[in-house]
Amino acid sequence: MISALLDDRFLLLETLGRGGMGRVYRAFDRVEERIVALKVPLSPEGPGPRHPLSAEYDAWSRLRHPNIVRAYELARVERGPISAGTPYLVLESFAGLPSDRALSPGRTSHHEIEDLARRMLQALAHVHGRGLVHRDLKPANVLIAGSRRGPRRAKLIDFGLAVETGRAGSPGCLSGSVPFVAPESVVGLPVDGRADLYGLGILLFYLTTGEMPFGSRDPGQVLRWHLEGPPADLKTLRPDHPDGFARFVRRLTCRAPDARPASAEEALFLLEGSRTRMRELRGSGVDRSELATLRLALDAVRLGARRIHPVPARADTRRAVLREARVLSQVHGLLFLHLRPGKERCSSNLARVVLRLLVGRGANAREVVVKHGLHRGLPLGLLGGQPVWDRLRPAGTIVEGDRSALRDTASGIRSFLMLSAERRTTVLVVDAGALRDPLAREVVSGLERDLAGCTQRRRGGLLLLIPRDTETEAAARVPSPTRIPTPLIAGPDDRPRVFAADVRE
Repeated sequence: MISALLDDRFLLLETLGRGGMGRVYRAFDRVEERIVALKVPLSPEGPGPRHPLSAEYDAWSRLRHPNIVRAYELARVERGPISAGTPYLVLESFAGLPSDRALSPGRTSHHEIEDLARRMLQALAHVHGRGLVHRDLKPANVLIAGSRRGPRRAKLIDFGLAVETGRAGSPGCLSGSVPFVAPESVVGLPVDGRADLYGLGILLFYLTTGEMPFGSRDPGQVLRWHLEGPPADLKTLRPDHPDGFARFVRRLTCRAPDARPASAEEALFLLEGSRTRMRELRGSGVDRSELATLRLALDAVRLGARRIHPVPARADTRRAVLREARVLSQVHGLLFLHLRPGKERCSSNLARVVLRLLVGRGANAREVVVKHGLHRGLPLGLLGGQPVWDRLRPAGTIVEGDRSALRDTASGIRSFLMLSAERRTTVLVVDAGALRDPLAREVVSGLERDLAGCTQRRRGGLLLLIPRDTETEAAARVPSPTRIPTPLIAGPDDRPRVFAADVRE
């Protein structure tokens, strides 16, 4: 019997969609405890810089906006119901329908259409601010979730055709859907954000009128209309709509890019009639030398080196460095882990980092947990040989003050991390706030000592990204005693046992 559990982590629940390029599944991520969407292509080839899914993740994962579905990570199947070696994207789950199904084209009020236009322009402003062009604005890639108590939510998806601004295609080789493709794309000219504005204009015309601005379904006739057809005037089909909105759609669908709004921000200004304030993370102040140094460090660990790399404290540069580390790690098939502050005071997500590594051990998980003492201080347990969260939270706790026990607990976790890097090259990012957790701080300090004197190349590399010293020292001040709960773990005879240790800071 084939298990529905993918890589011991994702429980496949249902198929959300399928097409000529692959399938999308709804799944439960038992490490992060959330529902996700998995995009699985038909090609079984693993991720790499040249794989189409790697290029899509490279573009998609750099975006974070409320009107854009998030791309969490890129992985490769090791075991489960999908062929081993197949790459897949882990995406935010959004319970929305394609815009032409969520709305009623031709019967929707102009207020709803304008609200959708506003949200998509905000999303496109973020995309274009990252130097990308989506190139595939169409109903299926704009999801809308209905709400009885508030406004509808809309999100942009699918960055499989996204390219950098200024990229030119080949004449006669289209990238995008024929009904929504911009004229400059048809003739192979360089494209920028104005190509997305054109596609959005065609989409708004269709949702407003229920018809496309061209009267033919023949691809050749449609392409001819894009190049030399009459203007898209929705007033001829919906005279009840405001003149201003009709002029706005006509401006978006101008044949010449220079006749369209220069940017999504300008289009918002035209739509709303007043200046719109928007937050953009363009990264204009990023120190490019920091990114270059990071790439050199990543190249070294891919060859088996073990390095410590300080992350700059400046906010915009730090975000750019971490984003670059995440993207390049997963494009090259490295394991990317992020040690963050926990939800509670003086805690971290160290348990999630450990569980993420445990789920890849399969039947050996029990042996690994016991060997390294991973049950001490972490809310982990075993169920049927598989690592799981332990919610019972017994009364036994690690008492502060016993430095020896704290060091022993951290030593076991650290040795597990080092041996895991032998199996698969790993990039571990440490946030300054996570170091308020005494156990996490002890683990990271030990890793720094181990890596500082490491000069030999190993079978698997390890890159430790830590905050700069000034930021680290400020975060390491623990304001109050911390109680670390001790969980239950199944013993060799499958009966629950309590492992407790007394530790003092």
